[in-house]
Amino acid sequence: MGLKPGAGDPWAYAVLTLPSVPGTDEVARLSADFASMQRDLRAHVEELKETTAKKERVERELQIAHTIQMSLVPRTFPPFIGRTDFEIYAVLDPARQIGGDLYDFRLLDDDHLLIVIGDVSGKGIPAALFMAVTRTLLRSLFLEHRETDAVVEHLNEELVQQGDTAMFVTLFAAVIDLVTGEVRYTNGGHCPPYVVRAAGSVEAVPNVGGIIVGILPDQKYKSAAVRLQPGDTLFFYTDGVTEATDVKGEFFGEDRTLLALEEIGGASCEALVKGVRKRVGVFSDGAEQSDDITVMAFRWTGKG
Repeated sequence: MGLKPGAGDPWAYAVLTLPSVPGTDEVARLSADFASMQRDLRAHVEELKETTAKKERVERELQIAHTIQMSLVPRTFPPFIGRTDFEIYAVLDPARQIGGDLYDFRLLDDDHLLIVIGDVSGKGIPAALFMAVTRTLLRSLFLEHRETDAVVEHLNEELVQQGDTAMFVTLFAAVIDLVTGEVRYTNGGHCPPYVVRAAGSVEAVPNVGGIIVGILPDQKYKSAAVRLQPGDTLFFYTDGVTEATDVKGEFFGEDRTLLALEEIGGASCEALVKGVRKRVGVFSDGAEQSDDITVMAFRWTGKG
């Protein structure tokens, strides 16, 4: 037969043509068996080529979706050039190419900063789409209301009306007075952030209750306030931090999170965020990341 596959063509062996041997003897039967095997191989190769092409298209689409999702969260730091009264930094690290965590911040006016962090149920494309809807609704609602409890209540109703998705979000929303350092906030079933005081102590923001958002109608949410002093830092995170596991299945947990904040809390917001994320990565080394991880820090300097 003496035929060689085409150079650089991984499928070339499937297109070689075997000579036909007439008759009914053993050589003819063997030739017929080879011909049948080749037809089956050719069909399998064509199916494999089609499957590979589909997989490559899906991967390209997921990469595009990842790029779009990352464009929905602030990624330019420092975000407000010329502001010396505060600093902020954040990282979102999806467990897959796209995920359901979200964070956002924006100036409502010169003296008030909105900060939001959330975690959508599930992963992948559905969670990413729900995340985008939640972020868009939040931005729209904060144009009409300044009270965090009212915004979360309205958001809950809007998401419940889309209840055919069977998805929900945990959410922490805060409006910070950049003149006084007062932080008014509402919690919808999310991990309460920590306050890292300038003196070094770490304390959890008091939890005011409030169930997850988007699952039950007619829910009432409370607001509360905490006061920052110059140099104090708010540390926000999703449960991908505390629920990160090592190869033995042990959680990173609250204790390791607190220890990290105590040891590196006096650094810049960027150093604090990256430091905590690095510790989670070192702890989980060798274990698959099972959940999205989002970490964000805000420091009020009081130098307005």
